[in-house]
Amino acid sequence: MTDFTAFKTRSEFAAQINAGYSARLNGAGLSTNPHLVWHDQPTGGQFPQVAHTTPKSDAWQHGWRLADKDQRGRGGAR
Repeated sequence: MTDFTAFKTRSEFAAQINAGYSARLNGAGLSTNPHLVWHDQPTGGQFPQVAHTTPKSDAWQHGWRLADKDQRGRGGAR
């Protein structure tokens, strides 16, 4: 897992973190992450599809979770 509390990482993925934060404030769910890569499972799999994450999708989810914490009054770690 990438450390999004590090300045260099936050700088590199600022666009994705900000997009995830904004998406959460606009009521979007985690599954709306545009950086997830969805794969169909073989027949009989537990789920019809699974998502593969990338550093960009992790950054987007990090921003989403920060906004979720902020909205719930718990304050996100920056």
